[in-house]
Amino acid sequence: MLAIELRKVILLIAVVTIVTAALVAPLNAATDAKIVIVDVTPTALAPGDIKDVSLTVKNQGGRDARHIILNFQNGDDVSLIGSSTVHLASLNAWCSNEIPITIKVNDEIDGGAYPIPIKVTFDEYSYSASEGKVITPMNVTPTIVFNVEGITTLEVADVETNPPELREDSENNDLTVLIDNSGTAKARSVTVKIVPTSPFTEAYSGSTSDFTDEIAARKSHRFVFALDIEDSAKEGSYTIPITIDYLDEADQKISLDKSITLKIGSQADFRVGEATTNPAAITRGTEFRINVPVKNIGNKNAEAVKAILKTKSYFTGTKTDYLGDIEQGSEKIATFELDADRDTIADNYETDIKIMWLDGDERLETTKSFALVVVSGEGLNTGITAIAAVAVILIVVIIGVFIYFKSKKRKGE
Repeated sequence: MLAIELRKVILLIAVVTIVTAALVAPLNAATDAKIVIVDVTPTALAPGDIKDVSLTVKNQGGRDARHIILNFQNGDDVSLIGSSTVHLASLNAWCSNEIPITIKVNDEIDGGAYPIPIKVTFDEYSYSASEGKVITPMNVTPTIVFNVEGITTLEVADVETNPPELREDSENNDLTVLIDNSGTAKARSVTVKIVPTSPFTEAYSGSTSDFTDEIAARKSHRFVFALDIEDSAKEGSYTIPITIDYLDEADQKISLDKSITLKIGSQADFRVGEATTNPAAITRGTEFRINVPVKNIGNKNAEAVKAILKTKSYFTGTKTDYLGDIEQGSEKIATFELDADRDTIADNYETDIKIMWLDGDERLETTKSFALVVVSGEGLNTGITAIAAVAVILIVVIIGVFIYFKSKKRKGE
């Protein structure tokens, strides 16, 4: 704010100086020729402007001026287009003349007051009774001042996501939007909001809005957001609206409507079918094989698929199976050899199967679940006990018969 007020003061002083020069004649005006600039229109410029400017040059004195040369001392930021030297044949006493010039303002100029000094040389013509016509070389250096108002220009420069390729049914996808201020005035209190539309949703409260105190001229700032993606989202490009709110240098509230494009890539996805075991009934202490159908129901082939079984500690054995490539719509069987611990109780065990695969150079994974059922082994134990009892009885009978016949043989002898 201080810089703005200072520019206004400098511009006001320049205007007052020009107006005063135009209205108030110096005390020695009757005897001197004096070249001044009494008006400049316009004086307000913006970065990148190319404008036609009118200068009113006046001989504010009582003697004529001849062979007037105005040499403009251009700066790097505000300068004349074309020749910086302007010639005027003459200006009689108290007369004025308008001259056109074209001013160019640098694109990357900061706001402020920019003076252009003018070195003016001319010959003053006078007459005296004793000397006749008198020519006196003269020079002055008036200054014109242009006020350049800085411009704030905010644009979306880049969009990045983590992971780089967005997938359906994913959460907390990081989104970084780079906002660039290519203008010459800073933007203050900058808030950027994204307005997610289906299949994108807010990941958590406040994850679609970000803020920074300031974006300086010709600087950038990264705004970070987080989005979830709905299940069954289709691959393709989606346009997401965003709004940028900020204060300019004059404390005016500015709101911009922009948009970004997010792409959801194709992806393999898997459905786990009904698991089967051999033997069909699993009891404690049983060795068994489990077969789990794995079908690719996604919209892309899956390479180097591996299935990893994640079970309770009661189950031990081989828990990894390499399935190879599974094309879109195809199914393969993941097979695992396991033992049920003797302490395993009858129950439905929620079992996870993690499926990992390659998508180009990226390793992806998903986890599905199914039930592993262990039944009671009591009925089986009762049967075994009965068989054992019969066997014992049979053995006793055989031994008894053997003893009987052996005793009878001894008596016969």
